[in-house]
Amino acid sequence: MVAFDTTFLTLMFVPHAKHPIPDASARVEFLLSDLNGRGDQVLIPTPALSEILIKSGKATNAIIQKLTKNPRFLIASFDLRAALELAVMSDAAMSRADKRDGSVATWAKIKFDRQIVAIAKVERVSCIYSEDTDVRSIGKREGMSVLGVADITIPTGTQFRLTPPPSEPNEKE
Repeated sequence: MVAFDTTFLTLMFVPHAKHPIPDASARVEFLLSDLNGRGDQVLIPTPALSEILIKSGKATNAIIQKLTKNPRFLIASFDLRAALELAVMSDAAMSRADKRDGSVATWAKIKFDRQIVAIAKVERVSCIYSEDTDVRSIGKREGMSVLGVADITIPTGTQFRLTPPPSEPNEKE
């Protein structure tokens, strides 16, 4: 199982979203296809889901339907286990005399990012896919594999489409 953060959810649901890597949405779409082919699930931490739903407008119901109807997606809440994990992470940061662990983000954002990592950690994901600098730092500090869009490569010679090609008209013989 892997986890997606807000950027990956955005690229999944908004194929033309701006990103510094021109083929970012295609890379995420390929990753989803690859994960599906391997039978892996994608964990969606509720704090990351809330961020995309805030911006989704009329697409909210479609996003929720896609994520809840497909068994490849697992929406995971910030529950008691995650709260305990977050407390351990925060205590460790405070014992290093830096509750922010080097981040310059607001305290609210740091706690939010730690929630995402705590959920992923208690769900035992093998990798977090994130572009967020703080999520990446926290995940790595917690011993997790963290990859970004640039780490996803589409094999050379593969023509990967975001949408299916138009159907061919039926030819009668």
